[in-house]
Amino acid sequence: MKISPILLVSTLLVSLWGSVLCRKLHLGTCSLTVHTHELRHHFQQIRHSMLTDDSHKGVRLLKVNIMKNLQATESCCFLRQVLRFYIEKVFSSYTSSQSLHRRTTSVLANSFHSITKELKLCHAQMHCQCSQETNLKFDAIQTNYDKLEMGAASVKAIGELDSVLEWLESFHSN
Repeated sequence: MKISPILLVSTLLVSLWGSVLCRKLHLGTCSLTVHTHELRHHFQQIRHSMLTDDSHKGVRLLKVNIMKNLQATESCCFLRQVLRFYIEKVFSSYTSSQSLHRRTTSVLANSFHSITKELKLCHAQMHCQCSQETNLKFDAIQTNYDKLEMGAASVKAIGELDSVLEWLESFHSN
């Protein structure tokens, strides 16, 4: 049976494209499949508006150095807390008159929910360790969020998703 060169190249390109879109992330001993490219794509659709609408530019909820200084074994727990925070607080309290923004935040929330399902499995298998220090780091994010008016806090947190995505991408392994 002779395979067409076009079919062979097409199959190769599809498999390469799929591996680019879907990444295996390793957070300590927990492995997740995350479509970081898709998350970034959706975030980029609303990023400019979130940054423009941010009325608290001097406030930072998600400090990059806190996320980068987490131990690998603590990253799974911290990510689980961050995703739950975005699903339960940020996306659920975000309102916009623009349908694109509502659709995009809904897609992001659904994506975060899917990742959370995988994290629950890691947690059930004792691959996600939550130390008091990690919990305190997350509590600081929550406290700063709660200090802001709900609408402004949601815009601020969504505008900072870039930091979360960058941090997630740092766990990509080839």
